[in-house]
Amino acid sequence: MVRLKNTYLVRKLKPFLNRRLELWNDANSKLSSQLFQSIPFWIASAFSGLFAYLYYFIFRYTEKLSLHLVEDYRWSIFILTPVSFFISWWLVRRFAPFAKGSGIPQVMAAIEISKPSSKGLVDKLLSLKIILIKVVSSAFKVLGGGIVGREGPTIQISSSVFQVVYKYLPTWWKPISQKNILVAGAASGLAAAFNTPLGGIIFAIEELSKFHVKAYKSSLFVAVVIAGLVAQTLGGSYLYLGYPKLVHSGWMVYLGVLIVSILSGFFGAKIGALIWKVVHYLKSKKKNSQQIFVVLLASILVSTSIYFLGTDAMGSGKEIMERTLFTGDKTVAWYIPLVRMGGLISSFSMGGAGGIFAPSLSIGASIGAVTSGLLELTGNNANLLIVVGMTAFLTGITRSPFTSAIVVIEMTDRHSAIFFLMFAAVVSSAIAYLVERKSLYDLLKETYLEEVKHSG
Repeated sequence: MVRLKNTYLVRKLKPFLNRRLELWNDANSKLSSQLFQSIPFWIASAFSGLFAYLYYFIFRYTEKLSLHLVEDYRWSIFILTPVSFFISWWLVRRFAPFAKGSGIPQVMAAIEISKPSSKGLVDKLLSLKIILIKVVSSAFKVLGGGIVGREGPTIQISSSVFQVVYKYLPTWWKPISQKNILVAGAASGLAAAFNTPLGGIIFAIEELSKFHVKAYKSSLFVAVVIAGLVAQTLGGSYLYLGYPKLVHSGWMVYLGVLIVSILSGFFGAKIGALIWKVVHYLKSKKKNSQQIFVVLLASILVSTSIYFLGTDAMGSGKEIMERTLFTGDKTVAWYIPLVRMGGLISSFSMGGAGGIFAPSLSIGASIGAVTSGLLELTGNNANLLIVVGMTAFLTGITRSPFTSAIVVIEMTDRHSAIFFLMFAAVVSSAIAYLVERKSLYDLLKETYLEEVKHSG
């Protein structure tokens, strides 16, 4: 009787146990598959953080060298700028045409065409050669006093690292979405460049993604975390702009925030449109001699501004941001924002490598400082307008309001100003749209798509 009872229990339990075993094996198989697919992201993220740190070191050293040369030998700028601009242009023209400019439109174009049939086209936009030329060309441009930044180039460099890892995966490896890996690369590049992980994630969602975030959220988060940790391990934990005091008082501050947001949105959109026109004009000049003339003309405009106006008319502008935010000297001459806008057009448009993120922040900071002076706002009130200007001008030229606000919040660690920065980003975005419907990035992306498809 007992034996029959045991036999009955075994017959009843066996299907249940088999089902549990199947589910267990299936769960282990899925976990193993996900782990296996994550390995390329881990490897690419680690190298992305390493490259971001090395590029930061090269760029910052070159920028400091340029500033010292101008301070000690002001006359040398008339030799240094033309020679450096020419080398920057020639390197890109000769070896890697798609390494020019910021790099973000190239990444946008690569993501748009990323599919097996266009693998060769993506390699033209993102590769080891692109990394090398991007670093060297932008270093020469900043050595010559060019008003460019390293953040956009870091995004193209990071995406190139991810593309190389993807390209050399063995054929037996479980297929990985190329679009996912490129988006993750771009996000990790921005996160490592500014030490702003949330900014990198928001940038990927707002600017690069045209499909649901659920499709790549895990790989995106992992890439940002690993790249950021590697960059911090090598360079130390830091805030791009420290801890400015932004406590405000008085109704005049609200008026100042509104004025700065409108001005920054207007000028950001206009500068983007002018850069596009100059780039398009230079592209129409097929002969090398014609392009060289434009490059030399741009270098003369930049060197003349630096000679007469000093270091405020050169480089990424981080010194301007630090001086106005962290010292009692918040004075910026009314013409400095205009000079830096002109310098950005001349430096960015002439064909070499270099980004617009940091220069845009410094132009916005200058607009905020000038406005605070006109409204007789000082101290923490002036600081708030400076930070608002940074957010608003970056929004105006990139049309990425949430990315701009989050990046500035993270680089200053001033969450108390989040509503002011969000307000500035929204107002600037609306003004910019009324001035110019398409952003500079969108216009350049369309150009690169056309060029890369024609070249293929």
